[in-house]
Amino acid sequence: MQTQNGNENQQKTPFGGLLGEMTAAKASGVTFSLAAILPALLSFIFILAISALGLTNTENYDSADWYLYSIYSLPQLSFALSALFYLRARKVKISSAIQKQKCEAKYFLIALLLQIGLLSLSELNALFLEFLKRFGYEDSEILLPSMDGLGFFGVLFIVAVLPAVFEEILFRGVLLDGLKSFSTAGAVLVCGALFSLYHQNPAQTAYQFCCGAAFALVAIRSGSVLPTVLAHFFNNALILILTKFGVLGFTLPTLVAILATSAFCLVVSLTYLIFIDKKPQSKGADTERKIEKKRFFVAAAVGVAVCALTWFLTLLGGM
Repeated sequence: MQTQNGNENQQKTPFGGLLGEMTAAKASGVTFSLAAILPALLSFIFILAISALGLTNTENYDSADWYLYSIYSLPQLSFALSALFYLRARKVKISSAIQKQKCEAKYFLIALLLQIGLLSLSELNALFLEFLKRFGYEDSEILLPSMDGLGFFGVLFIVAVLPAVFEEILFRGVLLDGLKSFSTAGAVLVCGALFSLYHQNPAQTAYQFCCGAAFALVAIRSGSVLPTVLAHFFNNALILILTKFGVLGFTLPTLVAILATSAFCLVVSLTYLIFIDKKPQSKGADTERKIEKKRFFVAAAVGVAVCALTWFLTLLGGM
């Protein structure tokens, strides 16, 4: 039976009557589901709007810069709206989703080293893609707005800056807050899996999981998403820079040197985070922890189903 205070808190919570008591686990799960649904909904509205304006009658409109900028912006808008729901539902400030404690400078260096290290796993992604190709899958080309002249800075903003900020706030801020009932390893693995699944790209599944899990570990240890924002930006910006200057490959000696350096950074950073930088983990009652885990997965189920279905359809579409 709920106490009077519990009922009052529930009534004051946005959508409280519909969703019940909005615990951190439930709120973050619902937030993931919203983040999965909103891009499709916003894309549908966007297509209807440009169709009504007659813009879809233009030849190759879907490769025009205005269209590509819009398409890249919609997921970020979805992230912002989803995070806003969480902040209102939990009655917390944006600062608490970004940083739960003062972040030590060392974590920015560790995050960068970790991201450099993750580049050594690019071959893992290539191997997974080769595996999918055995079933007839072909990865589709990713279209970017023009990077000629000052256009590069526009693409850098829409593809590197915005995703680094909003994806990290959502996945390493909001979602991790709802995974407090999990062990550190459990939270890292779940966060990595949801991050990978959300991108709905079969060709990048393995690499996105590794990045999502690694970033989650940094966020847990540092108590902040700021180091992972930096690492995420570095990853996306590096890809854009290489694309801009047409760097599609390296000679074998150069590639070996890069991979060796990258692997060294990965081992060093993970060793420090896993074995040296251990922090005590607060634990509640086992029963309550189990309930919170269930709340999270039930609330996130719609988002997981939507992302899984889209991933499967994308896979079929590439065959």
